[in-house]
Amino acid sequence: MNRFRGASKAPLAVAGILALPLFFVGLMAFSLELDKPSQHTTKKGTLALGDPTKGTVGTIYLVALAVVGALVLVGALAVLLRSRLAAVVPAVAGIVASVLLLLPLGTWAAEHTQRYPLGIDNIPKRSAQDQFLRGEWEGTARTTAHQLGLVTIGLAIAAIVLSVLLEFRRRRGIEGPPVAPPPAISGVAEVSPAIELELADSDLVRGGRPGRWRWRWR
Repeated sequence: MNRFRGASKAPLAVAGILALPLFFVGLMAFSLELDKPSQHTTKKGTLALGDPTKGTVGTIYLVALAVVGALVLVGALAVLLRSRLAAVVPAVAGIVASVLLLLPLGTWAAEHTQRYPLGIDNIPKRSAQDQFLRGEWEGTARTTAHQLGLVTIGLAIAAIVLSVLLEFRRRRGIEGPPVAPPPAISGVAEVSPAIELELADSDLVRGGRPGRWRWRWR
């Protein structure tokens, strides 16, 4: 814990900023990958598709949170580097995580469409209650994840550029005008006038007679 106290918290701050958009990227991506409808038998004996189970939904959220937790952990470990460029580490981790989530979106969206042949609402197209056509929700989720992924990558690149510019500015010696040292104190120090110790009737003044000390209060 002592190593965290004196270190810069910039890497942890960068990880925290990137965590929010990355969470929603993971939520959309893993919904396409892991979401599947539940199955039940109707009264007519046919197999019907229903909403995903709570376990499936919980798994999607847990995996998305795990990705964000890993990013925050990288930011916390980068604090221990005690470097002015330590904020680059979680930024690069955010870029890598976003790219890994964006690359398979097309495949995951196609697989999700096959699992929901009637659309995400599992309602036939001819029904008046049908709200989503087949593949419609998958296209929206893919677009949303792609946009949020680009936002995450853009924020990460901005953090990297800012860290490098600040380090370049520091090395060029233009961090700011130097702070002037405090003025030097010259002259003889003054004795407090509250109590003055006066040497009275000293041997030098009295010609060798025994002197005495006298206190004079002001």
